[in-house]
Amino acid sequence: MSIVLAFSGLAVMTTYPLVRHLGGGLPSDLGDPLLIAWTLAWDASRMPHALRGLWTAPNFFPYRHTLAFSDHLLGIAVFTAPIQWLTGNPILAHNIAYLASIVFAGTAMYVLTRAVTGRRDAALVGAIVFACLPFRASHLAHLQWLTVGWMPLGLWALHRYGVSRAWRHLALAAMCFLFQGLTAGYLFYFALLPFGIVAARECVRRHLPVMTVLRDAAPLIIGIAIVMIPIARGYRAMQREQQFHRAAEDIRNHSADAADYLRAAPRLHLWGRLGTTGGEHELFPGVVAIVTSLVALGGLRRSSDVKTYAAIAGFAFVLSLGPSPTAWGQSLGFPGPYGWLLKIVPGLDALRAVARLGLIVSLALSVLAALGAKRLFEWTGERARFVAVTLLVVLAIADGWAAPIPTPQALTLSEGERDAYKYLRTTSAGAVLEVPTSTAEFERESRYQYLTLIHGHRVVNGLSGVVPPLASFLSSAQSPLNELTRLGDALAAIRAAGVKYLVVHFEAFNDAPTANAWQAALAAERGQILAQRRFDTTSVVALLPQPAPVSSSTAAPIPASTIQTRSSHAPDRLALAFDGDPDTRWLTGVPQGGSEWIELQFDRPRDVAMVRILMATRSLGDYPRLLEVEATIGQRSTVLFRGSVLPALVNGLLENGEYPPIDVTLPSNQSQTLRLRQLGTTNRRFWSIHELEIFERR
Repeated sequence: MSIVLAFSGLAVMTTYPLVRHLGGGLPSDLGDPLLIAWTLAWDASRMPHALRGLWTAPNFFPYRHTLAFSDHLLGIAVFTAPIQWLTGNPILAHNIAYLASIVFAGTAMYVLTRAVTGRRDAALVGAIVFACLPFRASHLAHLQWLTVGWMPLGLWALHRYGVSRAWRHLALAAMCFLFQGLTAGYLFYFALLPFGIVAARECVRRHLPVMTVLRDAAPLIIGIAIVMIPIARGYRAMQREQQFHRAAEDIRNHSADAADYLRAAPRLHLWGRLGTTGGEHELFPGVVAIVTSLVALGGLRRSSDVKTYAAIAGFAFVLSLGPSPTAWGQSLGFPGPYGWLLKIVPGLDALRAVARLGLIVSLALSVLAALGAKRLFEWTGERARFVAVTLLVVLAIADGWAAPIPTPQALTLSEGERDAYKYLRTTSAGAVLEVPTSTAEFERESRYQYLTLIHGHRVVNGLSGVVPPLASFLSSAQSPLNELTRLGDALAAIRAAGVKYLVVHFEAFNDAPTANAWQAALAAERGQILAQRRFDTTSVVALLPQPAPVSSSTAAPIPASTIQTRSSHAPDRLALAFDGDPDTRWLTGVPQGGSEWIELQFDRPRDVAMVRILMATRSLGDYPRLLEVEATIGQRSTVLFRGSVLPALVNGLLENGEYPPIDVTLPSNQSQTLRLRQLGTTNRRFWSIHELEIFERR
């Protein structure tokens, strides 16, 4: 109990002034911490319903499995749910878990190192090193990466199983491994390294019968699989729906460089000037961890425990360098073993931040620190030992000291905003889009997502590890929401996505002209609006439903070989719109001015049912602002379509996020020639077409 109390005090001290803002402030910023608080609250809301509907969280409408865009955090939510239910305060639940993560890490490491060293003083050093790792200062915003006490506790249980051969100890180790994986998905993979090495070492060291171990482990492995398979399916479904994969370059960029182990977070008081290349690359374990580990390695030949944890540290270090190891930016000239694992371990290629294996290095160094401290204390007298313990503890705390930490208030709403959300909560179910929206304003997007806990609707907005195509498009520089002269088209587009409510925060726009343009658009577009309520500087707008697009399922493509083409701009590139390669494109090369056209002459009169303009993610903003499709039928010309293609683009984006089609359905005709005219204007965007397909009625 004294150890728990000691680490409770340490948690309060090292996170100060968080303890003064438990119910309203969050550590670091309002991005990931607010996302985590929201996730924990969402998990808690699903638990009374046996987790039904867990994966389709209320962010990123209309996509499914949106919880799987980040860590599900069920391993933490199991413990914070009662706080959430009792208080209804997700911020308080998050912050109690945040403080508890330090207490748990330190106490669990103390249990492990006390068993390994047989000494309380040495165990205290190892526990303080682990609880105060400089790694924590780089991940103040990531509760799941601070809740790592399950690993040392599980390793202690494995050591105990080796000694006692009691199944309960192996069951505890399995439970710890499972909860660590349920806390942070990365650690379901990364924790296999220390658990596997310690388990193997205990089996060899204690001469455990293989069949006995297999008999004991089999039901536990089955139990872990029963829990993890539904979770794996949720993430697999998300990856399939989003066509999600990590690029090899992305994995390489987020692998550690050997020099990263000498880099630290700038907010550290002692080591902030070591230099950094970003949070994922700040892996300095602290001077106490390094020095005492070196002392422990001096007894390598005599100590099985030193060999075990040195092996864990060594393997984790090598793996953290990723598939193409580097040191100080220079290639080491050999492929990393992590690259081999990528080829054989299912799901490993979904993990980007390989450098986080540095946490496993620090875990092993914390145990080695205790073993090194043990050697030091054995060389000293009782009085000198007290001084040495005090000095090492103080220095270990100083290694990771970053207090005071930022604690911004999580949710400050104006009176008008509070009234708007209260009103929204009383409305019938329907999706919400909040504006302004921007991927650059990650805290604002996180706030919109968090507010679903208040108003109870799904939102198009959100903050997560994956941003789906629609939210990405609407919050990007290419967004139609930024084209102030065509906001009516933008309203039609979001209606096509199924958005029922628009919440407009006029005071949040960057300038008065933008806010005024939105007010004018809402006044002018009465034909798209069912109702509007104003609450000071916030409006809640109920939109009319958009008619469903007309299906052209019976249409057949007209072969490009039967079409002769001409264009007003870049005729030499026009063939790229018919080459079958969506990565090439025809483009005007100049901003849309209203005089661009493409002419298609058929080999015979055809009943053209649909024009499909294929776009791509990199050029979504190059859609035609005002498209006219004119047909020559006999001796006369007829306009078959004239209007905005934004609703069709949004429908296409929901169908294919990488290469969205714009399908323009045409009335019955017998066209000899078809001319696509771009009649709108923009200041910057070209008119681009990656592929152009024409369909006729059968």
